[in-house]
Amino acid sequence: MRAPTLRADNNQLTLLKRRVLPPPLRMTGKERRRINPNRGVIKVAERYTDMLFSRFVYPLLGSLWNPYCWVLEQRFSLAETTVTPLGWPKDLAPLRVLLITDIHGGIFLKPQTLSGIVRALMQMQPDLVVIGGDLVSGHVSEALPYFDALAQLSDAPLGAWFCLGNHDYFGGDPLELIENLAVIGIKTLKNESASLLHHGKGFVLGGIDDRIMGKPDWQSLTAQQRPHLLMAHNPDFFYEAEQRGIPLIVSGHTHGGQIRFPRGHAIIRQSRYCLDEGVYAYGSTLLVVSRGLGSVMLPFRWGADPEAILVEIVPPR
Repeated sequence: MRAPTLRADNNQLTLLKRRVLPPPLRMTGKERRRINPNRGVIKVAERYTDMLFSRFVYPLLGSLWNPYCWVLEQRFSLAETTVTPLGWPKDLAPLRVLLITDIHGGIFLKPQTLSGIVRALMQMQPDLVVIGGDLVSGHVSEALPYFDALAQLSDAPLGAWFCLGNHDYFGGDPLELIENLAVIGIKTLKNESASLLHHGKGFVLGGIDDRIMGKPDWQSLTAQQRPHLLMAHNPDFFYEAEQRGIPLIVSGHTHGGQIRFPRGHAIIRQSRYCLDEGVYAYGSTLLVVSRGLGSVMLPFRWGADPEAILVEIVPPR
């Protein structure tokens, strides 16, 4: 891990730690977990327990016990990786993408803590910001206190873009969240794509709806143009995206396991295909999975510390 290099100016994030991700892990496409995290009685019960706690239990406990902002201030880091997707436009200048996922606004996260983190991250001068879903924990109204902090993300030259995660469907109308984000300059892609210009050359950014709670629609996503960069909250879209020739996907959802013992497996397993964190390769497609910023079920992390990822995309020669 590199030495801390950036200092936020509101004392909520004293130092921004930085680390470099390992090279892409080459997958066989046969990796499976015995329990499918998207189906089955156990996982459905877990999902509804998550919804119950996020919406009703933790809001009552938050004023009594809320250590998570301390975890963020002590352990949050910026992970960095440089990738060269094979299908990336060859004439495009290197592109710096800041990936922030799983913010989980709610009782675990103070607005001033998020503001300090965002301010420090934006000093890295990303070209594009991607917010990879789960902006809230239990209800879309939980996003409201964070809009001043999130508005800073739209200062990136190519803007800030959002795709929906499963928690964004837990309570309220997701359309309300989308409209409120648009007011602060953050655009949403839901089964659709947008063409962007970077130093005079174009590429396509896409966003697909959540795999569990949403209605993902590949046909609508690729109807006009195939994305070069795909926002997908759930990393288990990886192999479907590879089949459609999408060069690069960025995801979250897994929290890196949230709690992991040294050299151990993820405790919370949210990926059927063992795509828990880091960079993966299959065929001609790359996947970047962030541990994310926030926390669910428990206001704590261990062995899978919170992070954002700065992805530098370099075109193939």
